[in-house]
Amino acid sequence: MEQAEELNVAIAGGGPGCKAIVDMILAEKFKKLRMKLIGVADINLNTECYRYAQEKGIYTTKDYRDLYKLRNLNMIIEVTGSDKVASEISRTKPDHVRLMDHVAARLFQDIFQIEEEGVADRNRMEQALREEGRFLQTVFDAIQDGMTIVDCEFNIVRVNPWTEKVYASQVPLVGKKCYKAYHKRESPCPRCPTLRTLTTGEAHCNIVPSPSEENPTRWIDLSAFPLKNPSGRVVGIIEHMKDITPRKQAEKELKRKHNELEAINRVLLRVTKEYNLNGMCRVLQDIMEDFYPGFHAWMFLLTPDRDGFYFPRAEKGQDRQTCYDRAERRIRSLKLEDTLLQFLTRDKMRPTCSGTKKGDCPAIILELAAGFSTWMAVPIELEGQCHGLYMLVSSSLDIEVETDMLFVEALIRQISGVVRYQVSQEVREEAFRKQLTGPDRFMGIVGRSRPIQEIYRLIQSVADSKSTVLITGESGTGKELVARAIHGAGKHKDTPFIVAHCSSFVPTLVHSEIFGHEKGAFTGALSKKRGRLERAQGGILFLDEVADLPLETQVLLLRFLQDKSFERVGGEHLVEVNVRVIAATNKDIEKEMKAGRLREDFYYRLNVIPIKLPPLRERSADVPLLANHFLRTHSLIEGKLITGFDTEAMKLLMDYDWPGNVRELQNTVARSVVIASGSRIGVDVLPDRIRSRAGTPREFSLSKNERNLIESVMRGCNWNKHQAARLLDISRGTLYSKLKKYNMRPQR
Repeated sequence: MEQAEELNVAIAGGGPGCKAIVDMILAEKFKKLRMKLIGVADINLNTECYRYAQEKGIYTTKDYRDLYKLRNLNMIIEVTGSDKVASEISRTKPDHVRLMDHVAARLFQDIFQIEEEGVADRNRMEQALREEGRFLQTVFDAIQDGMTIVDCEFNIVRVNPWTEKVYASQVPLVGKKCYKAYHKRESPCPRCPTLRTLTTGEAHCNIVPSPSEENPTRWIDLSAFPLKNPSGRVVGIIEHMKDITPRKQAEKELKRKHNELEAINRVLLRVTKEYNLNGMCRVLQDIMEDFYPGFHAWMFLLTPDRDGFYFPRAEKGQDRQTCYDRAERRIRSLKLEDTLLQFLTRDKMRPTCSGTKKGDCPAIILELAAGFSTWMAVPIELEGQCHGLYMLVSSSLDIEVETDMLFVEALIRQISGVVRYQVSQEVREEAFRKQLTGPDRFMGIVGRSRPIQEIYRLIQSVADSKSTVLITGESGTGKELVARAIHGAGKHKDTPFIVAHCSSFVPTLVHSEIFGHEKGAFTGALSKKRGRLERAQGGILFLDEVADLPLETQVLLLRFLQDKSFERVGGEHLVEVNVRVIAATNKDIEKEMKAGRLREDFYYRLNVIPIKLPPLRERSADVPLLANHFLRTHSLIEGKLITGFDTEAMKLLMDYDWPGNVRELQNTVARSVVIASGSRIGVDVLPDRIRSRAGTPREFSLSKNERNLIESVMRGCNWNKHQAARLLDISRGTLYSKLKKYNMRPQR
């Protein structure tokens, strides 16, 4: 058998026990132990062992921590007699260094005198132990860890009282197989240190679950030391068992806390990337399903004014219930809306209520959790004010809520601010969307003037038609918006809507962009490409700025409009598609045809249903509606609370002729929202071009400006008082008073 490597040993404590162990290690007859003493530590420099070690040239120190720095240290023998020092050494020593106290060391000295083979070896070992008498028995019994001596067949030969107490249900232990008595196994565990020590003849250790891996009620640090006869053959094993269950539990708790912290960071990172409450709901549901399978979540959110509940609707195509859906159904089925609202807005709730502390929970929480075996409730709070309630419930699982689910409270606390902000945003957006319906709004188009009302009626009348439409109007009047309204108002609104910006096409590739091409049709055509016509199959192709198309492309499109088929560039086969064409241009049609840039036959084929959009200067009555519409939109985008325009600012907007039409108005309002610092848009944030072109000399009289504004709006509304009051954002009674004040009436 290969000889074991030398074991480098250091001793902590310089009392009489230290001197005895030093003598044992240095004794000639114990050279087979293969132990080498390399250090002694003791706070008292005058102890016998300390001076003795110095005389022998052995390293000495006052601080046992210095022993950790010794090269190739394998074991520390602690003989200070202090439980505190022993615990400190056990906690701070390097992982590869073993620890043995003075009692175990004394036991080694005695046990190594036993030399038996088979039954004779065991009898002599027992006889030697008996000869030690009362002192050895006292030493063995005093060890406060488990000590067991087993023979080479794993039979228990001797145990100390600690072992008998821990394994009282298996008493008597002597004579039984150690693996059966301690671990309820029918054979030794493959990881058993005793098995490895019997095989290698060397000391081994391992952390093992007890009584079994399937039911680990405690964890044992098990060390096995070989007992050898004078010829070097292993005749028995000393098993040293130290219960490290508290340490393992602490490690488990630390790991759980680490996982929870990682989960919180992961949620916060994902939440910051979500832009709506449904996205946040998905993040929370994913993390809760990972941590707590079998639990369902409810989230009750208060409106920004805390005067009701806000339950976001599920996104289109969402295939699983949200925490908002479950919460809404719960309080409505129990008819607890008013009670819960009053509780969250008026009363103070504990940071966490759970199903195991029902006596400390408010009655409303107990009502919500009725019928569930395990649950917890966490308020969504920010700056001392409650903005909602988050609950986890399970009807089948039973866990320790206080220990296993506390991280939920920390998580909700971290995201409370994000939740409150997102509720505020979505409530405002929802209110804004509701404002987009009514007589002055249609499919995203805003206006109540007579010209725009005619456009609304025309869109509705042509929406279901298959005929080609030509939309004309100045730049910025909303031609693409009208085209999309035609598509959205019809019965085929779910079909494709493909846009082709004709003025942006590279001349050499315009045919490929519209009709597509075959592989190898030209240099760079590495694969077949479907053009915009083919991608619009079953829907609408919108040709924006159609007058900018080359004449040869106009010819090909004319053929398509006649035959509903075309060939890809480089292709030899006709492709048939069912596509409706809507075209638009801001050019003067007559001028373009006279100049030869627009084919007459192509124009007449497009102009089956003409729609001419009026410039904004011809529908000035719509300026207040449009301006306020864009104000709400860009206030949401910029996250500002701007409520409206000053009277003078609105007058300037209405007096301006808007050469860039609606697009210019939108950009002007967007710029003003960014610059504005107050709650209303004033003259000071409007562009110079609007202030300078508003008319000279400028009038700064508040009453005169108010009169001019009211008169302008009344004319634009054809003296419809209800409509004018809407545009001016005042009541009809106030409008009547001002008309009387300024003696205003329609001209006959």
